Amino acid sequence: MTYIGIAFLALSCLVCVTNIISYAMRMVKKRRGETHRRSSTIHVLSIVFSVMAYVFAGDTLGAWVFIPAILDPATLFILAAPILLLRMKRGAGRPQDRP
Repeated sequence: MTYIGIAFLALSCLVCVTNIISYAMRMVKKRRGETHRRSSTIHVLSIVFSVMAYVFAGDTLGAWVFIPAILDPATLFILAAPILLLRMKRGAGRPQDRP
């Protein structure tokens, strides 16, 4: 069962690294002014893989399996989404100053 947990942990790390690289490339292209195609980030997948790794490996790997899910920028977006939505809603309600 430990090997299955390690496999799920490796998948969680893969998703985390892929999302980090995707966000970094998006920021670089935005700074250069290049048009970029919107890449897909899977927001929940690293959490799911980390939970599966914890279920299969249990006490062997411990809570360390959740580190990729915590470092994943897509997971951080899930936590920040309500705040961003409230700011957008609050900003849409205000009249804009026009010269």
